[in-house]
Amino acid sequence: MRARLMDRTDGDEIDAVLTHPAHQQTLNTLIGLIRDLRACRTPHDQYAFQKQLRERVLELEKRRGAISQQVRRLHRHGKISADAPELGTDRDRNAEASWVFEADVYERVWRQLKTVADALAWKVFGYDRAIIIALSRAKAPGMMSGKTGLAKELETIETAWREEQKFVLHHDMTNVIRVGDLTIFDHDGYALLREEKTNEKRRVPAQDQLLAATSHVLADQTGALPSGHFPIRTTINHRTDLPGLRQLLDLAHTRTGIQGARISTGRAVVAVSQFTAANHFTTADQFSAQVGAELARVRRRIGADNPGHTLTLPSIDRAGHDLVCPPWAIYPISPETAASLIADGMFFLVCMNPDTIIGALAKTGVQARWLQQLDGTEDVAQPLLGVSTRIGNRLVSTSLNFEAIRSLMLELIDLRTWSQQVAATLRTVLEPGMQPWPCFAHESKTWA
Repeated sequence: MRARLMDRTDGDEIDAVLTHPAHQQTLNTLIGLIRDLRACRTPHDQYAFQKQLRERVLELEKRRGAISQQVRRLHRHGKISADAPELGTDRDRNAEASWVFEADVYERVWRQLKTVADALAWKVFGYDRAIIIALSRAKAPGMMSGKTGLAKELETIETAWREEQKFVLHHDMTNVIRVGDLTIFDHDGYALLREEKTNEKRRVPAQDQLLAATSHVLADQTGALPSGHFPIRTTINHRTDLPGLRQLLDLAHTRTGIQGARISTGRAVVAVSQFTAANHFTTADQFSAQVGAELARVRRRIGADNPGHTLTLPSIDRAGHDLVCPPWAIYPISPETAASLIADGMFFLVCMNPDTIIGALAKTGVQARWLQQLDGTEDVAQPLLGVSTRIGNRLVSTSLNFEAIRSLMLELIDLRTWSQQVAATLRTVLEPGMQPWPCFAHESKTWA
């Protein structure tokens, strides 16, 4: 398991990650890729874009493989090989820790590039979250480079384009699409999931069953996925406070690097541009103190200044980790800002008043209570919010996990809209053991 950026307690170590040449180069690459992605209009555009991105990812994976080889050699008390790549830092080339750090950096930039492929997947699937949910319910495939079936997959992609001009999404390019190897998009709008095998005698029944069952749920637009998740398509339109986020991110970049404001009832945001802040704060302590002061100020604005009863979530280091949350590249922000969020050159913190959330749910007929102390010690593996409503004489209740609250906060879903969605979900009849996953209507209007 790679070290998450915010798990690094040493501020100098975080700076070393963000200022690594590979990290900085990737930021510039991301800006161009996001511009190119947003310019895609036709299957030809999508085919050419995916090919360009795949070449970059494969090149990066070869570098990751060479770095991992040095880590293994040194871990066995050996020496680095004669053809070992250059380090991106001035650290000791003969120290295992230097190569472990290098591996962490390249794992990050690998995820960051692949999150642009995630954005491509959202685009070609029409920004339909139910499809993304369904196709993310499997194990991550790992790296493409050196994969036995890669040549077969590339052959199918190229043949479909050469002979029929059909775009084929390559799942291994993404962090999020994990069921099957390919999706072939027909000219009539249909999509066909494919599991490629170099040797048909080595097909894995479990993989075929997962693909078939998932395809049926998507085709019928109802039913439970093999994972037990049940996408619920409601008629509630997707509404957000994203315009407020965009404005704050722009202000943070053009002013002092730190900008906060209340953007709706019970919700505030602090946006941070680390690039701009570097010109205004001479030390890391000054920077941290100013972020803390701005956070305290906006919490007061929304009545959430009780440190033992407040909700705050940061956007930092999310690229490739949130499987069903929209990737930054499709947020309605500039390519430069989107790339900066992916690479953590910019980030934001969302604060919400927990009592306001309870009040908004009550207006939809949902009674709610927090199941954990909201003081920063929350356990993300445990339910966070208990909700219930009466349907006739029957009390229906369930609990919401961090995934639901994370979407509310980091996607800045309008609180009233989100509360209506919770109420609609509670009123949906489900079989025991099913895990509801509500999806808004017309979400493409937000992300397209």
